[in-house]
Amino acid sequence: MSDSSFVCYVGEADFHDGSILTVEQQDGAVRVRVRGASGKIFVVDFSGVQAVRAKHPEGMLLYALSQFGGEVPLRRFLFVNWDDDSEAYLEVNAENFAVREE
Repeated sequence: MSDSSFVCYVGEADFHDGSILTVEQQDGAVRVRVRGASGKIFVVDFSGVQAVRAKHPEGMLLYALSQFGGEVPLRRFLFVNWDDDSEAYLEVNAENFAVREE
């Protein structure tokens, strides 16, 4: 992706400081379930997914979900790990996304 400039943080405060429960991929879509700091469950649905890069994302404690620019119509989403010493990561390049409470 040629443009990787930061755009914004995604999701409400409770979503951040949460942990990734599951990551599911199917037919150009990715669904990520996150337990927020309060215990609420959030679901992030990505569609028009071009690429997913991940290493052991389940259980990862989130600092934030950051959105970066990309080649139109794609955007890059990075689930930022709180633990700098951990190798866990999750990054999704997708056209669209939605965050909802489960």
